[in-house]
Amino acid sequence: MSTYRLFIAINLPPELLVTLQTAQRRLQRQLAAFPLRWSRPEGIHLTLKFLGETETTRIDAITEALARVAARHTAFELPVGGLGMFPNARRPHVLWVGVEDEARRLQKLARDVDRAMAQLGWPREKRPFNGHLTLARVKKQAEGRARRELGELVLNLRGYEKLGILPVHTIYLMRSHLHPDGAIYTELHRIALGNPNA
Repeated sequence: MSTYRLFIAINLPPELLVTLQTAQRRLQRQLAAFPLRWSRPEGIHLTLKFLGETETTRIDAITEALARVAARHTAFELPVGGLGMFPNARRPHVLWVGVEDEARRLQKLARDVDRAMAQLGWPREKRPFNGHLTLARVKKQAEGRARRELGELVLNLRGYEKLGILPVHTIYLMRSHLHPDGAIYTELHRIALGNPNA
């Protein structure tokens, strides 16, 4: 039985990817002293739900469930900007750029996707959804002190507050193929958000 490593995401338009690449290059200079593994710019996306290793025979059911979700949501846009870290600035593992979601439309979409996948047998997410774009990961060998210093520095960086707009009009079912140089992402299906009242 063949399997794919799958996730559901919002992909970024080329102009936003270029802006993030520029921000990333600037951060690489500012944070050169820290052991960070940087995301490949073309691979940056907003993950709605990670599915993991999945039998390819289940892809049709996933796509149909996502089509039902998409029909309940209309397209929208979100401002992108501001740096943050997971789980926190005292012991950061991930450096990210935020996505402003004041009307909680992205959160509602992610919750709807989570619910739809739960009906197909995937466990529900335990943590609240936090829309973000991963720029870098802290290497495992980084010591606690280095992590704290990195966190303090990132909190004080300026110039990353407004990086662009993310249009959310399509949900993508993506395959992640693990490779020594980093994951390679392939689009399997795209499902446009629709207006159920139209």
